[in-house]
Amino acid sequence: MLISLTSKLKFVYNVSERILKNNLKSHINKSIIPKSYNRNQNIIFPPIIVRGFYTTFKVLNREIKQNIQTIHLNKYESIDTFYKQVPPESISYFSARPTYNDLIIQLDDLISKYRTAPKVLDKNGQPTLWKLKQHLSEELGLSLKTNQYRIIIQKLNQLNKFIPEVAPELNNYLNLFRRYDPEEEKKRLEAMKTIDQYGRAFALGKRKEAVAQVWVVEGDGQVLVNGISASDYFSLLKDRESILYPFKVTDLLGKYNVWVKVKGGGKTGQAEAIAHGITKALIIHNHDLKPILRAANLVTRDTRVVERKKPGLAKARKRYTWVKR
Repeated sequence: MLISLTSKLKFVYNVSERILKNNLKSHINKSIIPKSYNRNQNIIFPPIIVRGFYTTFKVLNREIKQNIQTIHLNKYESIDTFYKQVPPESISYFSARPTYNDLIIQLDDLISKYRTAPKVLDKNGQPTLWKLKQHLSEELGLSLKTNQYRIIIQKLNQLNKFIPEVAPELNNYLNLFRRYDPEEEKKRLEAMKTIDQYGRAFALGKRKEAVAQVWVVEGDGQVLVNGISASDYFSLLKDRESILYPFKVTDLLGKYNVWVKVKGGGKTGQAEAIAHGITKALIIHNHDLKPILRAANLVTRDTRVVERKKPGLAKARKRYTWVKR
């Protein structure tokens, strides 16, 4: 497949180059030489090159006319001196999908290059998660079809069989297509479980549809939610009490400042998500508090969500009133 694709692209490249060269010469001879400002010389305005198509433009005012670079030809010079076409770097330039074809050729070259390299013999290992079709299409700048995405994944799986220590450059190249880097993900998770240089502990709390990003630092007990105080953000008393409940259980009320960014869900769900994030942040500050917080059922996330509505029913389980007539 590699030989056929490369040969086809080279053939299209050569044919397209000849056609464009002939069209350019005929276009110059017919309409590109306007009236000159000096009757003794002919002034030619260079054409604009837009992806292989050549066009000319008319001068609208004197300022543009002065900035245009002109080419002066006399009757003894040939029109071939004007033609200076820069050849495209890729042989798939004249194809319909040059970016996709270049990627396939690059992957095929890597497969042939590392064909003799040792491979991983463990067949029971976890499969590599590659980037989704939508994300890969955005990075490549084109709309990938399902068949094209499948071909790319097949070639990536062939390259993923080689041992990373033998081909480190290949492993770095494959990291561009992986959904996430395991080593970087592990470092990020470990960094989240430590206190930063400013003494802050970061944790993520969740409840129902609400997600809260919580930073906890030693202070005088101030709590800010989305830039305003918790007493102004939550109007219900039970929501304000649920936020402070982790501090009451551990007798740390008024000893830590909390800054929260929360979104999604309702007020009650957001309050419980903040309490979950504060609990995880307190464990980062002092790991000995974990048994106390676990006894209060604060460590484990509450996975209960609203039950979906059923067809034919008023709500999840409520039925409509039965009417005999």
